[in-house]
Amino acid sequence: MKAVVKSLVEFLALLAVLPAWLLYGVLRLALGRDRACQAISQRASRWPGVGGEYLRSALLRRVVAHVGRGVVISFGSVMTKASARLEDGVYVGSYCLIGDVRVGRDTLIADHVLVPSGSRQHELERLDVPIRQQPGRFETIHIGCDCWIGSGAIILADVGDHCVVAAGSVVTHPVAEYLVVAGVPAQPIGDRRAQRNEAPARLDIRSPGRS
Repeated sequence: MKAVVKSLVEFLALLAVLPAWLLYGVLRLALGRDRACQAISQRASRWPGVGGEYLRSALLRRVVAHVGRGVVISFGSVMTKASARLEDGVYVGSYCLIGDVRVGRDTLIADHVLVPSGSRQHELERLDVPIRQQPGRFETIHIGCDCWIGSGAIILADVGDHCVVAAGSVVTHPVAEYLVVAGVPAQPIGDRRAQRNEAPARLDIRSPGRS
């Protein structure tokens, strides 16, 4: 029964976003795919509540390359590249910016996380030309499955499967799978596989007053 209700809600959300989808089609012809994606995503980011989450998923599923089942994109978050792919079960918190990224299944992205399209969007080499006029390079960022990206993190390089990126960290180099990283720039501070193999702490579960 729950699945039937959810399917009905998703269908109603699709009907509700049809005008925005048509607007995206017009903007795409006028501005190009990426600029139209950014414009319509900014508009959709203002839809509040759980209803807004369903509406955003219904719309962006038809705007970007892939939005899987059960994906949540929270209030204030914007997708800027139509090539982005969010696999099943991905959660994106509030006020995030998502560029050209591939996010694996069941990954959690907390609030205020930035994932721009790499760190080379603006070149700095020439001093006789303003930075904004120098050619840059957009890169695809890969974030693996079953990751947890903490609040306020900035992801400028790939993150492997099963990783944890601490809040406020800046990832400037690729992160191998299962690592826990933190800092600016982010450095490994742990390995989830090692934590799994550690013996759990012994707890005294005897009742008070007994020896």
